[in-house]
Amino acid sequence: MTAQREVPRVAADDLASELELVREARIDDLLGGDRRQPREASGVHFANGHLHVVFDNTAEILRLRPDWDSAGEAPVLMDSQARGGYEDITYQPDAARWYCLIEASQTPAGTYQPGIDEFDASFRLLGSHWLEYQVKRENKGIEGLSTLRHHGEDYLLGLCEGNACKSGSAGREPGQGRLQAFRRAGDRWEHAGTIRLPRAVQFADYAGLDVSNHTMSVVSQVSSALWIGRLKPEPRDLGDLFEDDGRTYLFPRNRTGRIVYCNIEGVTWLPDGTLVVVSDRYKPDQQSARCRHKDQSIHLFRLPTSSV
Repeated sequence: MTAQREVPRVAADDLASELELVREARIDDLLGGDRRQPREASGVHFANGHLHVVFDNTAEILRLRPDWDSAGEAPVLMDSQARGGYEDITYQPDAARWYCLIEASQTPAGTYQPGIDEFDASFRLLGSHWLEYQVKRENKGIEGLSTLRHHGEDYLLGLCEGNACKSGSAGREPGQGRLQAFRRAGDRWEHAGTIRLPRAVQFADYAGLDVSNHTMSVVSQVSSALWIGRLKPEPRDLGDLFEDDGRTYLFPRNRTGRIVYCNIEGVTWLPDGTLVVVSDRYKPDQQSARCRHKDQSIHLFRLPTSSV
């Protein structure tokens, strides 16, 4: 497995402690205050000195420096010229390829499958492919995306949104997080197996995935939490990835202990060990009004001081 970025080691006594906010900004403020177009951020990945953010309601990709407030370089919105409406984004450095995830859409055969748009390092579209994994309906399926090099082969890992890859109330029973693994087969990504997250990952849902430096990171929107697990340097197979149960951290709560980071999606790490996540749009018909203050934003956190 190839190492990409440094992820801090975590200590055993930091279970469920709160992450520390470094800085955050609303995406429309970074783009000059244009609030006419909602920016439903759904995925983020750091590569080649920049953060790259995708949205589930537009084909645009936002590129910006992680030190946006002092970089002297304005954020740039790039039009992917593709299907758009992405759930996550990841980069394979050895192949210099970007992959953007479409959660699920209808195939010519009438079934629903996740899809991948593939780009070169400059975001020139190279092709669109199905992930050969059937889901029950549109926009319900794979929520996070990352790459993994295992036994000389490159895989895409897709994170199921619901526990046991189920939807509805059945998908909210914690302890059954699942990843679907895919390997390249010509112009297809064939299903290569299912990976179980440790049962210690007690999340109600799963919203973002990152694999780097022999470490896997998963975020949950409903639980408003982060899980970090170490990967074995030489696992026997895809079912033997994890060294231990990992550690769970909470995104900061308000003074009464209630969730305020209600729409967390996507996760990536900066070289200095800072965690980056983005937030989707607030849902007024489903969420408390306190959730709107952190929506459609980009957030930088660090692990509690004792764990660094």
